[in-house]
Amino acid sequence: MEIKFTTADPSILEHFPPRPANKVIPSWYKDLETWRVNEYEKLNVPTIKMCIPVQDMITTGYVLPNVFEFILDPFKKGRYEDFKLECQDQEYIKKHHHEQCPVKHDGINKHFFKITNHWGIKTPPGYSCLFIQPFYQFEPNYVMLPAIVDTDTHDVPVEFPGYIVGSKAIHLQPGDPIMQVIPFKRDEWQMTLSSERPLKSKLFYKLNRAYQSVFHNKKSFK
Repeated sequence: MEIKFTTADPSILEHFPPRPANKVIPSWYKDLETWRVNEYEKLNVPTIKMCIPVQDMITTGYVLPNVFEFILDPFKKGRYEDFKLECQDQEYIKKHHHEQCPVKHDGINKHFFKITNHWGIKTPPGYSCLFIQPFYQFEPNYVMLPAIVDTDTHDVPVEFPGYIVGSKAIHLQPGDPIMQVIPFKRDEWQMTLSSERPLKSKLFYKLNRAYQSVFHNKKSFK
């Protein structure tokens, strides 16, 4: 399978290319031990680094970086919170009015910012992409809105809307991870409901790394 990232700007290709997510692992996660002492009970307990589903979420797909350094400084404007932009390229950040998604954030009618994406993305027939903010980066100052795009037919770069959390300015540097791209195959699904007598999972018979050794399938994104 091949996912193609294409840009019209050679300098962006050189300096800010998309990277496999397993090359953009958050430093807090990378440096974390697999076991730590619980200070309350003085027990040696497994950390989140032992959770393979979390590891898959962090390392699956590809990460798109921010290109231009920019500052968004929010200010009150009537019933809304608007923002001032500082950026070398004034077209890099666009705006969506609050009424386009009329949901209050922090109890405020906030306008949304939208980051220009310089990458066209093409997947094989039948495959779409989930665009989501890299969750385990734990970015406290802004939220990027997730979406699914049929990248096998969609032929222009996907742009990325978000909103500011709180009332302080946000400051992004070139190279900061802004969006994780996870390709997946589209299938039709039908839901069934049932009641069955519970069976003991194979997990109950293992001591450590049960999910990893019994259920996990290795993923590869290069």
